[in-house]
Amino acid sequence: MTEDYLQIMIESLEKKNEILDKVIALEKQQLALAMEQPADLQKYDASMDEKGRMIDELGRLDDGFTATYERVKDEVQSNPEQYREQVLAMQELIRAAVEKGVTVEAQEQRNKQAMRNMLSTKRKEIRKVQVSSSAASKYYKAMSQINEIDPQLMDRKK
Repeated sequence: MTEDYLQIMIESLEKKNEILDKVIALEKQQLALAMEQPADLQKYDASMDEKGRMIDELGRLDDGFTATYERVKDEVQSNPEQYREQVLAMQELIRAAVEKGVTVEAQEQRNKQAMRNMLSTKRKEIRKVQVSSSAASKYYKAMSQINEIDPQLMDRKK
């Protein structure tokens, strides 16, 4: 029974590593999308949604792993030699998952900075359009008043 639980835990860690690989790929895609000019925000949002679903799945896997570990913890600790291979396999998978987690965090910081840069560029573009629009509006208003004759210059005699 304990070996079945340990196998479930190993499979859970393998699935976690697969999902982390997918998250890393999505992070790279997001960075590329943030660097594009013009940026495709719909694709970026779609990749963020997908990444959110994957992170939710990681949370469920972690919860399941923890619950399963609680069931077998006493047995594994009391007979470490009997379960040595499975424990070593899990340790290796955990190390890989931690390394991938660090990679995800670093990539997330790069993406965050790229998005800040992209948003800053967009803000500048919006400001430029607003200034241009305001200048055009003032110009048209001034030009429309050129043809008007002030009443004090008109001859009031008929």
